[in-house]
Amino acid sequence: MTRRQMLGGGVAALALWLGAAPLVRAQAAPALLVMAGAGYKRPVEALCAAFTQATGIVVERSYGNLQQIFAQAKASGRVDVLVGDASFIDKAQDLALPRRIRLGQGILTLAWRRKLPVPAGVSGLAGVRELLAEPEYSVAMPNPQQAIYGHAAQQLLQAQGLWDGLQNRLKVVGTVPQVSAYLASGDMDLGFINLTEALALRDQLGGFIQLPSGDGSYTEVAIVAASPEASNSPEALANIQKFALFLETPGAREVLRRAGL
Repeated sequence: MTRRQMLGGGVAALALWLGAAPLVRAQAAPALLVMAGAGYKRPVEALCAAFTQATGIVVERSYGNLQQIFAQAKASGRVDVLVGDASFIDKAQDLALPRRIRLGQGILTLAWRRKLPVPAGVSGLAGVRELLAEPEYSVAMPNPQQAIYGHAAQQLLQAQGLWDGLQNRLKVVGTVPQVSAYLASGDMDLGFINLTEALALRDQLGGFIQLPSGDGSYTEVAIVAASPEASNSPEALANIQKFALFLETPGAREVLRRAGL
């Protein structure tokens, strides 16, 4: 079965479960607001498009590092669904998002630009140490205080005793896509990004090493869709509940699986 067939089957099933109205009728329905960490923009875009196709409900989207998303949510006073690391969301002040749907486990990777002379077969923490031992290789990472995978990368580097020695050739940026842009352009040699981003940009990278969480690495990253229990708008709450149902459909789960979650 092709990816299109699997996604289409999930969308069709969702339409039956929700009793979705035809798209032309549903344009008047209030929009759903989905916020997400920038490293998950591609799968979230795919999920939102499929959800709108199935239900006719328009989805507004906003992306950034989670600190940016938290600030935006607080300023607007609204967030319907927030996709990101559960532990980061738990630490967000003044954001009550107790309902959680687990989407998968986030995986950190160390990626490199095309044409970088990387030995064949490098893998795991040993491969990370080997690549970072090259003193001429520049390294990029997301901001550890603001982005999930910046925090994970710092944890890994500190656990491996590599953090202090890397400072003179380390470039810290705001988000995972910014790291990817530096790698794709060839302006940086190495960069820490999540597996979802690495898979999406495989053709623009020289390669990448998947790095599991655990001892000597980083704390597990549990990616969830978090939402409030209540809303001032019954329509908004109904949309949130429909999106939660959608995330459990086979089509949605296939999107997540292909995204490395």
